[in-house]
Amino acid sequence: MQAAVPPGTNNTQAVQQVTPVVGGVPLAPNVTASPQSVFPTAVGVTVPVGGVTGPSQNPASVGMPSQGGPPPPGSRPVTPNGQIQPLPPGVVPAGQQPQGSGAIPATPAAAPANAPLASAVPSLPTCDVTLRLSRTELPPTGGEFAISTVRKPANCPTSIALSVPWLTTVDPSELRFEAEPNNTGATRDALILIGGQSFLVRQSPPAQVGLAAAPGRLVFGINRKGATDIKILTAWTEQPAGNFIAKPQHPWLVVTPKRHKEHRQVYEVTVKPGADLPPGRHDSEIEISAEGAPDRSIVIPVVVEVTRPN
Repeated sequence: MQAAVPPGTNNTQAVQQVTPVVGGVPLAPNVTASPQSVFPTAVGVTVPVGGVTGPSQNPASVGMPSQGGPPPPGSRPVTPNGQIQPLPPGVVPAGQQPQGSGAIPATPAAAPANAPLASAVPSLPTCDVTLRLSRTELPPTGGEFAISTVRKPANCPTSIALSVPWLTTVDPSELRFEAEPNNTGATRDALILIGGQSFLVRQSPPAQVGLAAAPGRLVFGINRKGATDIKILTAWTEQPAGNFIAKPQHPWLVVTPKRHKEHRQVYEVTVKPGADLPPGRHDSEIEISAEGAPDRSIVIPVVVEVTRPN
């Protein structure tokens, strides 16, 4: 076999005619080696690795039958006694840059398939937000309100998130919001997130109308002749609440409104003449309410004692 590559001879043909031997072990056809690094292939045998070329780059294929195909440019053939042959003129060893116009350039390494691509979209500017206050108190009627902040850069756009549907954003650039009236009868809370900072909104319920009446119990007596007396019942509220309503439980109980001044109402209460109640005790009641507080009422117990005739 030919052990040297004459000048001007094609490198691929020369490699195909050489069966290199390393350490007394012949390599597979079309396999060459370079003296860069070594790896074990069999017991007591090492083969240079960095420049090993051929149909397969897998180290396990060294010594296996070749599948054919020329080695890439830049690999060096090996003689039967394990000596590395010099390359023909114009062929650059693997790993070196070509010099001159006649040199055969090495194939550049391909980029990994999963290499990230440079993004052409510029990143958005950040907006640092500092809240001047952490909470606010709103009246039951609701309305607009603003949240005071310090933003860097000044007036930079920032994220806004609302935790409840009864709050809406009026002007995001000015951080103005609006709350609906609170008709729930209880205090309610909400959070507004501005640039990740939490702002508490607390809204009080409508004022509860305080309703009262006196006396807290009415007692009537009917003598043998069927006569009785008249009692005075007064109802009032802490603030004006419209007209008062008094409902007796039984028709023989008569409630007559008399004086009404601001948030106070006076009633006259008596037993209807001729009610013809049998002797004994009769229980009834009067329910009092105000138009401004339809969900509140007061019940006044009424007791009627009828004396048995002789």
